[in-house]
Amino acid sequence: MSINASTENEQAKAKYAALTQECEAESSNLGAINAQRQHEYEMKKAAAYESLGEGHNTKIVMSGSSGEHLIQKIFDLTE
Repeated sequence: MSINASTENEQAKAKYAALTQECEAESSNLGAINAQRQHEYEMKKAAAYESLGEGHNTKIVMSGSSGEHLIQKIFDLTE
């Protein structure tokens, strides 16, 4: 039983070491990963605005601050 426990302990230590090395390797790429995520988000947002603008039967009722915010988002493409 102690042989099994010792083996499992060594396996856990090896797995921990491997995961630690993987995390350290990926930490240097976080900037690139975040930039890619931001780019994908902006592209999907642009596609959503485009489909909203193309809708021939699109009917939107806007009121209050949320309506004003939506109008600003649609017509202000500098964000």
